[in-house]
Amino acid sequence: MNLISIRLPSEFVEILDEMVLQGRYASRSEAIRLALRDFYREHYAVKQSTDFRFPNMEYSYNNVIFEDD
Repeated sequence: MNLISIRLPSEFVEILDEMVLQGRYASRSEAIRLALRDFYREHYAVKQSTDFRFPNMEYSYNNVIFEDD
């Protein structure tokens, strides 16, 4: 995996931390990866004809509660 840095409003960080504390995600990074995957699926993949497919990350993150197929 690659490491990137982003800046987020403190409210977003608090939301991420709460979801991690509740056990919904293993880490902030995991929550952001899955949110990006869902964003891609909803806003890009369906509207674009492309051979690019978002990487399947489910194999590495078995402890996610809100995982879809």
